[in-house]
Amino acid sequence: MARFFRIHPAVGVARVGNSPDEFYIGPEHPNQPPNFDIAQKKFQPFKDSQGRVKRQAARFRVFEYTMQSGVLSPLREITQGSFDITGIKWNVHLANRKAAFFKFNGQEGADNGAWKAKRNAHVQAAADRERLLVIDPGLKSISGKSQPRVSLTNPNRNIPITTLGELRTDEQGRLLVLGGLGQSSKTDQGKLIDDYVNNDHWFDDMSDGPVSAEITYTEGGKTQTAKLEGNNGAWLLVGPPDFGPAVGNVVRLFDTMWDLAVRSKDVPISTTDGLLDKGLFARLEKQRADWNTTTHSFQNYKPSFRQEVFPILDRALGHRNVHNPEASKSFHASLAGVEQDLGTVASVKGQRLRKTIFGYLRDPFSATQEPLLMPKGFGDFYTDEAPNEGMKKGYFMTLTRVQYAVLKRWAEGQFEEDWDATKAHAIDTEIFAGGLDRAALENSVGGPFFPGIDCSWLVRLPELYAAPFRIKHSGTVFPTTANLAIGPGFFSQQMALPWQADFYQCKKQFFDPKSFKKNAFQGDGMYHMWWAAHRPDDVYAKKGDIQMVSWTRALDAVAEVEAKKPEIKNSAPEGTSAVEMAMYIQMQANWWKLGFVINEGEAFFETQEKSAPTAVASAATPAAKAS
Repeated sequence: MARFFRIHPAVGVARVGNSPDEFYIGPEHPNQPPNFDIAQKKFQPFKDSQGRVKRQAARFRVFEYTMQSGVLSPLREITQGSFDITGIKWNVHLANRKAAFFKFNGQEGADNGAWKAKRNAHVQAAADRERLLVIDPGLKSISGKSQPRVSLTNPNRNIPITTLGELRTDEQGRLLVLGGLGQSSKTDQGKLIDDYVNNDHWFDDMSDGPVSAEITYTEGGKTQTAKLEGNNGAWLLVGPPDFGPAVGNVVRLFDTMWDLAVRSKDVPISTTDGLLDKGLFARLEKQRADWNTTTHSFQNYKPSFRQEVFPILDRALGHRNVHNPEASKSFHASLAGVEQDLGTVASVKGQRLRKTIFGYLRDPFSATQEPLLMPKGFGDFYTDEAPNEGMKKGYFMTLTRVQYAVLKRWAEGQFEEDWDATKAHAIDTEIFAGGLDRAALENSVGGPFFPGIDCSWLVRLPELYAAPFRIKHSGTVFPTTANLAIGPGFFSQQMALPWQADFYQCKKQFFDPKSFKKNAFQGDGMYHMWWAAHRPDDVYAKKGDIQMVSWTRALDAVAEVEAKKPEIKNSAPEGTSAVEMAMYIQMQANWWKLGFVINEGEAFFETQEKSAPTAVASAATPAAKAS
């Protein structure tokens, strides 16, 4: 009988860094922050001994599934040499297609794929755009244990980028994928960066693409081969560093993909997939079966307070440690001491708090754009170009529709009373298939998509999915308009070019209600966030500080001086200040000098902690250098 295998995580996430050799492996346990040592209960250094940022590697494993009562369920992880497995050959195809893609312009194209303009429009012929604007190292393979690096060298000499990263294997033959070095560069024709997302003649080393494998095993004395791709394969996203690893995103990529799987019948869910019968995943099918497409809510589903409600509230409050509202509006109080009331249906105090909290939430389906509601951030339909036209739905950030529906049921007292403080903050030390899928996506940005950090709104297209959280390896989207092929570089092509441009601009912004003449808001203006959990706005500079400072304060100081230079001051286009131009330069060159926000207990603070100097390990033993 043929054996069944699948790669996990379904979507892996790597992050760039400019340390050429040192790296850490991305989270592999639900609720585990990046580079957090579970045994020691502390973060490990994010920088090497020279202050360079370590890359986050994505590790992929193969799990065997077994058929039980007509359902395929994860049985065990297999590696080369175990359970009659004679070989595992990994195949990875990453690419960067940013310079050849359409210009990012908010939600333009989201409904029908009808974009209006392309980046680098001076290169018109399709063949020339492929030849001059795309970084594609081709399909690369690796197999065996503790294998030396296979470089993803850029073969395109027209583009001033050296590599998209490398492949390695660990001591058990599992795949390790490291992204690029955070490079960006322009050709001789390029100008200084002057736009947050579209800059012609610029290139960077972000990428993404499919991960597949070929498994050989013996059965009955014969050699068999299983190819893992599509529904059984995986995908890799390469994103910027997560500079706020101690703080979780209110809307994670996990939440965005979960929302899509619940609400869209176009995302296939197989009744024989036992992965969805375990743990938190078991709730997905229950939610989908109970979802009311007319009211956009649940009818009878009761969410778990500990697993589904409390984490949203907890992550929202965590943003106090990466965003200072200054004089605009203060944060709400802590949840400490009221968790039991919030998680108890009969609690009078809990009933009042639940109603109050839910009353502050912005309804994803409401056309009312009230700036005082939560989440405290801008959304997909943000614009700063025509404020007198009023704001579209989506100008401010919302929770996903499913998150909002979960909190609605909680506010109504229809939830499971399962609060347990120890379990709520615990990190499961077991490695299991579903846990790997969760861990990678829990630590990635799921919105707003303007354009985003790890990927943009293309990820919301249901036709991309072979199964929940699992991306197809081929096919097309928008077949009658853009006719986009699903393949290497599909997700990264929509992101900011170069990546540092939007990484600078996605700082907190002040919203003045008086600037929108068609929206009569009461009260003073206030600051709103973008992705402060990955790109902090403000930080406590050291442990014990009580006053926050700007995360980019060192770069800001240099930019203020540099902005006075004629070559910068005179090159700023209309709508962009000389200081912004100078900050683009600073972020592009010095992003790696910024600090990471970690926590020790209740104390959150910025650290520039570096690794202790060590002898460089052999490239054949990469695990020795993973912290």
